[in-house]
Amino acid sequence: MLQNYAKIAWRNLVKNQTYALINITGLGLGIGAALLIFALVRYHYAIDKHHQKYGHIYRVLTQFITPEGTFDIAGVPYDMGKALRNDYPAIENVAMIEHYWDPLVSVPVANGPDRKFKEAHKIGAFVQPAYFRIFDYNWIAGGPTDLAQPNTVVISAENAIKYFGTTQVIGKLIKLNAVMNTRIVGVFENYRDNTDFAYPIMASWASLREFYGGPLTEGFDNINGGTQCFVSLNDRFTQADWDRQLVAFVKKYKPKGVKDTRFPMQPLRDIHFSINTGGVSQGLIWSLFAIGVFLIITASINFVNLATAQALNRSREVGVRKVMGSTRAQLFWQFMGETALLTLAATGLAIVFFQIGQQLAQEYLHGVFRFTFYYDPSVLGWLLILIIVVIGLSGLYPALVLAGFKPVLALAGRITTRQVGGFSVRRSLVITQFAISQMLIVGLVVIASQLEYIQTKDLGFRQDAILTINLPNSPQQDIVRMNTFRNLAMAIPEVKKLSYSVGGPPQSGWISQTMIKFDTRPEPEKFTTQQRFIDAEYINLYGLKLVAGRNLHPADTSREVLVNEAFVKALGIRNPKEVLGKFVHNGRGLEIVGVLKNFNQTNLRNKIEPLYLTTRATRYHVANLQLHNGNFKRVIDRLEKEYNQLYPDSYFSAQFVDEQLQENYVQEQTMGRLVNFFAGIAVAIGGLGLYGLVLFMAAQKTKEIGVRKVLGASVGNILWLFGREFFQLIVIAFLVATPVAWWVMNHWLKDFVYRIDIGPGIFGMALLVTVLIASVTVSFQSIKAALTNPVKSLRSE
Repeated sequence: MLQNYAKIAWRNLVKNQTYALINITGLGLGIGAALLIFALVRYHYAIDKHHQKYGHIYRVLTQFITPEGTFDIAGVPYDMGKALRNDYPAIENVAMIEHYWDPLVSVPVANGPDRKFKEAHKIGAFVQPAYFRIFDYNWIAGGPTDLAQPNTVVISAENAIKYFGTTQVIGKLIKLNAVMNTRIVGVFENYRDNTDFAYPIMASWASLREFYGGPLTEGFDNINGGTQCFVSLNDRFTQADWDRQLVAFVKKYKPKGVKDTRFPMQPLRDIHFSINTGGVSQGLIWSLFAIGVFLIITASINFVNLATAQALNRSREVGVRKVMGSTRAQLFWQFMGETALLTLAATGLAIVFFQIGQQLAQEYLHGVFRFTFYYDPSVLGWLLILIIVVIGLSGLYPALVLAGFKPVLALAGRITTRQVGGFSVRRSLVITQFAISQMLIVGLVVIASQLEYIQTKDLGFRQDAILTINLPNSPQQDIVRMNTFRNLAMAIPEVKKLSYSVGGPPQSGWISQTMIKFDTRPEPEKFTTQQRFIDAEYINLYGLKLVAGRNLHPADTSREVLVNEAFVKALGIRNPKEVLGKFVHNGRGLEIVGVLKNFNQTNLRNKIEPLYLTTRATRYHVANLQLHNGNFKRVIDRLEKEYNQLYPDSYFSAQFVDEQLQENYVQEQTMGRLVNFFAGIAVAIGGLGLYGLVLFMAAQKTKEIGVRKVLGASVGNILWLFGREFFQLIVIAFLVATPVAWWVMNHWLKDFVYRIDIGPGIFGMALLVTVLIASVTVSFQSIKAALTNPVKSLRSE
């Protein structure tokens, strides 16, 4: 019987090749796209799950409590690890880790200059040995045992081969960031793709003092976002135990912060999705999953619409089979078999699309997709689930309709359109399809508009033609060489100004938060403030505006400060002039000499925080250069030559400020590309289904079109005959999609403090795009039908 079902199904597919091709293509696109989305969702939810202690690993955060709410940063004081080990010996493991960006490694070469390797856009780390008792590493050579000693380092196999051409490098020497010689004591296997902690090189925590050229900051008042603490817990000490003792811990180590500071523990499973501490938006991942569901629904709707539309043509077949003794169940399973055959064919196309889609996604999303698990059981299991769901969604209703025909009516040709899914079913499905397409188009327009707003909004500082050059990554900078580089750079005609600072205004990686006391007030302020180190040329180079007071005087040490308007407001003072001459106390008293107009020092997701800026030459990490418009490449080449002569052990790294601004919104750009990518697929699937319906309508109305043309109907009249109903459905779909799309995108925009308003123009654009797509799809077949000679049309039936 199964063989007979397959043979009949095959004959029907061959007989109706056009509809079969439309169905297979639509289902194939839907299944392939859904499989791609599942692969991405699975990647994000599998992050770091390979660690054996995954469910017991936590990161200690610093949480600030303000009148406006709480906010977390990943950084903790340097003394956090020591305090936890001393006070809570029941904690299984405690490990401190210090990040440093863009590691530079110099490899000594006999009788020649050192070979330099810049790990651009990567993070190096200083770690305590307990880090490797918390996280799992497989060691190819050596291990972390000797990492307790100063001037030791472990590296990945990839980096060992890059530096030396082999992984047998134990005992070899390398130099970190041109400031510290280290000995390799371990080589570990390359990271899996699904980890958030892919440090290519990790040095011993005991090396920090030499690396920084001085002792680490003691106490709990200063916090750097790159200084983090990880713990692994067990039954002897749980997160609940920590929560109960947290206030007592703060009272002991930061008594002045009892009301406004906490150090909660964040589970490892939450780190990847914590936006406030640099993670990925979980809303983005679930949005993609929803899009995948929508694509499957859209493809299944196509199948149902075309299958029920074709039911009229198969009514006599059903009648004959019933008269010959076929039961309703037999007919049902025959039609489900046809659906399964089509779905399996579509699955073959989906796998091809999945393979191609991986490569396209890698290029289109700039590496956001990382697939190393195509034959993983979970992916194959998801594919099997998709096949079953699609067969059920696509085949169940048409099979029930066809198997339910009464043989007398079927043989007499009296089955009507209403009996095979008229307005109540088919049109509802078309409305659903159009609504999904319009929601995706609205999402695409909103994201594109927000990105444009981000790129064009006045951030309060100059962006054009400003180049930043990273200095050797050591906080204790060589002031003499910095002055020499200033003179060399300013001798280049295209360089207008040069300023040194800890970083530029669009800073997102290194943010230092601190508590301060204001002037004669006895208690520290309840708010934290960001601190930045700049020279006296900084505000002129970036075009920052003073609303009161003056600029800083040139100095190599901290003597004066500039504060922003948010700082003054946080103090509860309305007139900026009232803070001039007052002092900010943070270890020493610094006089406030000026108040700056607010500018966005991080990104538009965050509000402008209190900020003070002061001079300290030993903390400058970046040279900021304002250039004349012209041949930037020639200028950069000359700057690189001068830099390499002055800093032969370092690595020249330059970037324009406007490029740094773009990097602050990688997630939003990725979201835009993803929605664009999958919205295009949804529109393509919908267009295929619409084309199939119009094709069917043209076949059903052949005689009617001929009669109308004989009676004087124009081509426009015939087009309206086909398009009228679809345009009505588009309007109904628009009314359904508008409130849903508004709610979803308004929720997405809440991640931004500064955002666009979702106006009627956005929804009007979505409606217009849908109408245009439908018009093109409907018109192609409608015009063909309208131009057919009426004599042929009347003869066709």
